[in-house]
Amino acid sequence: MQFVVVSEHAPNLCPTSNAQTRELMREGSKELPTLAQKLGVEIITVRVYGPDHVIVAVVESPDIEPVREFIMQSRLIQWTTTQIHATWSLEEALEKADKLPALF
Repeated sequence: MQFVVVSEHAPNLCPTSNAQTRELMREGSKELPTLAQKLGVEIITVRVYGPDHVIVAVVESPDIEPVREFIMQSRLIQWTTTQIHATWSLEEALEKADKLPALF
């Protein structure tokens, strides 16, 4: 199952302005692949929304618990507000929609 992880931080915690966060992110980013593998999470992509103070990741995991643990152990939870969204593929969503009666 794929999950979208959205992490937002305040400007004062941004790695562009905060030396501690910058070091945490620089060192932590090196460890992310190993941590993800240990927890059974596959990182599909991690993207940064430029100046918007938002980081988005798409990950794959059998269920949400390994993703939640990944957020904890990566320390992302210490400097961002994080949301984890379960997703369907477009095909899955259309299949589910086809089972519902139309409203209009």
